[in-house]
Formats: sequence, C-alpha cells, structure tokens
Amino acid sequence: MGKDNTDNKPGLMGKLKTKLDRMLGRSSDESLDIEFKPQKNIPAARGAFRIDVDNMHVICRVPRVKCRILDISASGIGFVSSKEFQVGTIIDAVLLWSGKPVLKNVKLKIARRTPKIVGCEFIELERSQDKVISKIVLAAQKRLIEKKHSGKHPDTTEEEMAKEIEAQKKRGVTPASKKKIKL
Repeated sequence: MGKDNTDNKPGLMGKLKTKLDRMLGRSSDESLDIEFKPQKNIPAARGAFRIDVDNMHVICRVPRVKCRILDISASGIGFVSSKEFQVGTIIDAVLLWSGKPVLKNVKLKIARRTPKIVGCEFIELERSQDKVISKIVLAAQKRLIEKKHSGKHPDTTEEEMAKEIEAQKKRGVTPASKKKIKL
C-alpha cells in the first residue's frame, strides 16, 4: 500500500514511531499511534517550583481583603479568596509571614481563578523583592524537608526571615517605590 504514514510526519515523534515499528518488525499497516501531551498540573509544566505554606497571608489593596496564601513560587502565589478577582487584573499587595509584612508594594497579575482559589504572577519585581521571595521559597522548602525527616513542625524559618529582614534594614536596602498601601 505504499509508504508508512509515520515517514510523512516530521519531528521527533515521527522518527520514534518509525524506529519502534522497525524494531518490532511491524508493517506500515500495523503501526501504533503514539501521541505525547504534557500534563499542565505537574511541576515540570510550570514556570517555577511551588511550595505549600501555612503561615503566610496577602493583603490586597483593591478589593480590600486579607487572604491566606496556599502556595508560593519564584513566579507567583496562590491564595484562597471568596472575593471576585478578574483574570488579567493587576493588584497591589502586601505579603505577610507569620503576621509580619515581609514584602510591601508587590504587584500581582491574576493569572487564573477558580471558585475559591486565585493564582497570581509577580510582575515588575524589584531586585530586593525578588531576593526576599527566593528566600521565602527556600526557607519553606527547608522547613518542608525538615518536617518530613523529623516529623516535627519547626519554626526556624520564621527566625531566618526575621534575620534577613533585619539584615536588609542594616544594609539600607529599601524598595525604589515609596508608595504605601493604605488598608
């Protein structure tokens, strides 16, 4: 009946199908259809590794609301909210760690919305803000690993964050933006 259909299909999948057919001694009529679709909900498909947190909140300016953060990554956060947030909206926010503000004047873009969970991306981060987020993610990862290995609930990360905030104050690191969010 002619040429194998997989020879006409360019790319890696076509080559793999052809090679598999040859290895198994299949004729072109017996060829298998193989298709690869990456899953969207696995960490490899995300822009950054996310970590669950249990002691962080976000305070949004508009709508004025305080919400519990479910997870954080280097590229954004996910939080629980019953308030309506439109996808694509940019909001000003403050991130709290154990009730203390660790990041002020953070801009978040609403990336996705389910009935109770809002997924946001950080935008226009200053270098100092990016460093703090990286330290939060790293501290949360350390806490998770320590918790996994010891079975305890260590709070050393809160102390680490407090030390980092104090060190930044001593170095005189302040965000370029002096706008304050009124709550």
